[in-house]
Amino acid sequence: MDVERMDGRTVAVFGGSSGVGLAVAKGMARLGARTIVISRSVTNGQRAVDTIHTHGRGSGLVESIVGDPSTRTGAELLATALTERTDRLDALVSTAGSIGETGRTAAGVPRVFATNYLVHFQLLRSVLPMLDRTPGSRALMVGVAPALVKRIRNVRLDGVDPNASAAALMTQAVAWKLLLARHLADIRPEGPTVNVFHPGLIRSNLLATQSLPLRLVGSISNMFAKERCTVVEHLASSRSLAGISGRMVDDHGREVALPAIVTAENATAVWTTSERMAR
Repeated sequence: MDVERMDGRTVAVFGGSSGVGLAVAKGMARLGARTIVISRSVTNGQRAVDTIHTHGRGSGLVESIVGDPSTRTGAELLATALTERTDRLDALVSTAGSIGETGRTAAGVPRVFATNYLVHFQLLRSVLPMLDRTPGSRALMVGVAPALVKRIRNVRLDGVDPNASAAALMTQAVAWKLLLARHLADIRPEGPTVNVFHPGLIRSNLLATQSLPLRLVGSISNMFAKERCTVVEHLASSRSLAGISGRMVDDHGREVALPAIVTAENATAVWTTSERMAR
């Protein structure tokens, strides 16, 4: 995968204070980009910035911003805060995610679905004007392993079943991300490119608060995990990818075949439903 310097470019990383997001933020800074870590916590955001600086990761300016795009108002406030920091946004990388999250949002949406899809939708929609103003801009959303994508069949397009299992909700979240990317690629061909990526096995604390078996899986996985998310470095920096949108790419930069559910009609339906759910 070709990777280019990103001097003069600005990248915002949502979920950049840990796991995949922190690996992405390190990579963007290493390549010289001005890197803005978006975190819900002042402490976690600053810790991420300090970690990047401590390890001497790159020459790009690194800073943090606090925001919570879990509501329409929160996403709009975050977009405003970004606009006050910078007049350009070359890339938005959304890496936030959770496993086994319980409960519902104030709007009645299962939290596991809200975290794995709805916040990504709300943030991307809110910063589209910034991306539009920046030539060659890109939006990247974290996905799952290609083997899991292949198993996606029919999912609901008109809403979310609050009684569905966590596994079903996470599958639906991934499918909707693919449909979101397809929709924006279809209706905004001259706008920012929007793609989904599989990061590969990246060192993470995602399973640290789960049940003992999952914590053990996380500990063992981290023994073999990578520190760098090279696929995002490629997708965010390579000029050879200009104009490529509505796709999913694996951790080696290879295009992943999308499930049959990813059609223009279904993508439009999901956008409409997402607008209705976003409050």
